[in-house]
Amino acid sequence: DKDHRTGQGVRVNPRKVQVEADDLLGGGGGGQKSRGLKTAEDALQIGTVRMVDSADLCDGDILVTVSGVGAPSKKEAMYLTSHYLCALDLLEQQMDLPIAGFIPSEMGASAAFGPFIAAAAKGLPIIDAACDGRAHPLGTMGALGLAADPLYQTMQAACGGRREGRTYIEVFSFGAVAATSQASCMAAGIAGGLATVVRNPVPASYLRSHAAIGCYTTAMELGRTVLSASSPSEKAAAAAQYLGGSVVCAGTITKYELASAMGFDHGYCMVSAKTGEYFLSFFNEFMTLEQAGRRLATFPDLITMLDAATGEPVLTADIQTEKEVILILVPHTSIQLGAGLRYRTEYERVESILGRSLLPLSLIRISEPTRQA
Repeated sequence: DKDHRTGQGVRVNPRKVQVEADDLLGGGGGGQKSRGLKTAEDALQIGTVRMVDSADLCDGDILVTVSGVGAPSKKEAMYLTSHYLCALDLLEQQMDLPIAGFIPSEMGASAAFGPFIAAAAKGLPIIDAACDGRAHPLGTMGALGLAADPLYQTMQAACGGRREGRTYIEVFSFGAVAATSQASCMAAGIAGGLATVVRNPVPASYLRSHAAIGCYTTAMELGRTVLSASSPSEKAAAAAQYLGGSVVCAGTITKYELASAMGFDHGYCMVSAKTGEYFLSFFNEFMTLEQAGRRLATFPDLITMLDAATGEPVLTADIQTEKEVILILVPHTSIQLGAGLRYRTEYERVESILGRSLLPLSLIRISEPTRQA
């Protein structure tokens, strides 16, 4: 509703602006565009969706994260408006203070629209912020750094599945961030692959110093930039330039392997281009990019794959051999990252499943913040 640069009211068409950017910022993850658009449209059927700047909040205002969790490749994976509202009700029943607004866990084509339904139903705003300015695989990565304190206790509520298929589930958990995140992932697995999650109440004062502030505004500007380009190659170049990255190559997918573990998709693919062979590993999102054994990028660097025929970003769950693609690389220093991405233990968990080194190449460049939870 609001353009924070001018203070004037504006209407944003999610089909034409933000979803394009969030798809790019998903880095192979972040959920499906169609699911994000459906969530946005369902929310606008319920009521008005407002956005406010974090600076407009009082320090003690309580914000919660609304997101989805799970493995998008599962055929049964889905969530509905009722799942969002159920999870929100479960959390509200256990809270002592009222909720003042909502944020997403990450900027992805589906994830960024997660708070829309809650905001419309409750008449509360979305904050121009997210736990992370790009998409990430682990719930603890989107926990604003709260997982760094082993004594910190949080709340999470999850809902998903189909009653007719006997997969419907509602879960409320209280405890350490890692434990409650694991409970939500288990709920997603029972539900058929995905569940909605409302979690981690924090005051605005904490949000301002630990979240990716202003990332919705950034995403909308990126979306406008991409939509102003015509051909897929021009879209790739425009996105790379806006984000401070580069176009790596245009080539063909020659190999693709996908598996699931811990409720997440993981695997690898190969891209054959004129400049050589490129190897990409993923854990929901693209994690590494290599050429001839040389590491070119490591998460949280943003590695995005575009369909060379349409210019649409390609999810890791939807990769197909023989597809012509364009690879974009943006260094993590150019991305708005949340505090949850700055702890070594989170990357070690991904390494244990992926079987590839992340720590030496990514985290030595990222400082360990002081624990403030």
